[in-house]
Amino acid sequence: MTMGRAAMFVAFALGICVVPVAAQAQSPTGSAPQIQTAQTFLMTWGGQKWEEMKAVADDAVSIKVGPTAYTVQQAQLSLPFRGLSTLRADGKITGVKVDEMVVKLGDKEMRGPATVDLKEDNGAFRVTGVTAASTQQASTQQ
Repeated sequence: MTMGRAAMFVAFALGICVVPVAAQAQSPTGSAPQIQTAQTFLMTWGGQKWEEMKAVADDAVSIKVGPTAYTVQQAQLSLPFRGLSTLRADGKITGVKVDEMVVKLGDKEMRGPATVDLKEDNGAFRVTGVTAASTQQASTQQ
């Protein structure tokens, strides 16, 4: 009788150890692909790493601030940015919302939320544009 209890205890103890490991192995690692693409784009844009940017962006990405469109070279992103979340329309991923970022246009800084527009092709995402809503303007010249 004691041998049977010992066997049940060992089986129970192993079951407790194996279940969390199996659950952990099934959980996804890292960020969602659309978030990774947006983050890579923003980091390469902010660091002016144009060659690295080509891996995640279309050839011509326009940066729209208010009614005016700029190129990524004309509008400089100041790091850091914060708050990335997925945007969907009709169940399809259309972009990534950025809670706050700073874009420099000449001697002016535009601070506020933005949207990184994405297109999906066979599960891979590419940045097609950025739309920034300016909530604050400040001159960088003193």
